[in-house]
Amino acid sequence: MNTASTNVSASATTGPRSPGWPWLVAAALSAAFLLWHQPWFSKPLTAAEIDAAFAVSVDRATALPESEKVKLRAFFASDDGRPFYNVNLTLYREEATYPDGVQRPGIRTGADAADAYTRVVIPQLLRRGSYPVFVSSKISNLLEDGAPGADFFQNIGIVRYRSRRDMLDMISDPVYMAGAPHKFASLAKNVAVPTTGFVPLDASIVIPLILFGLAALVRVSTQSSR
Repeated sequence: MNTASTNVSASATTGPRSPGWPWLVAAALSAAFLLWHQPWFSKPLTAAEIDAAFAVSVDRATALPESEKVKLRAFFASDDGRPFYNVNLTLYREEATYPDGVQRPGIRTGADAADAYTRVVIPQLLRRGSYPVFVSSKISNLLEDGAPGADFFQNIGIVRYRSRRDMLDMISDPVYMAGAPHKFASLAKNVAVPTTGFVPLDASIVIPLILFGLAALVRVSTQSSR
């Protein structure tokens, strides 16, 4: 009699475990994701930082004509510290042509060189809270009248960068610089257009929503199993 009474009393005192842990897990994962994804602790680039990067690494990593380097420097100089989307329109070479004139083993076509560049650049992007959001091949040309040559591209790629600082940091990375020749070996033509704007399905919104949705499902499941 005394033992049963003690067990009932202990159960009443302890009570069921709080079902709030799914919310805590979702909040922690969302915070970790947003810290990776958002440039909250990043400041706009300074002129000194840009000068140093161009002097040490950008010239080696980009293989661009001087007129294009001027545009690239102006882009970094107008850094606002915010994320942006870089829209790339590309046409691959039929045969990969490296800036140093030396062909790489196993790489014959421009598409081969592009694949080699992708294997280098994706880890570099992810390390900096950046990633491709759209990659596609053109299936037809429409409404090109009055714009001769505007249909040059074969592929479209859109990359979300956490900030211009992250792009410049990536370009300056020795691992990226070692792989950058693949990019220029692959391209016959390339147009890159940085853009900003609201994206309804931006990952900074979608990922927390998914995590808290999963937390809600776990909580409901936990409560219904009691």
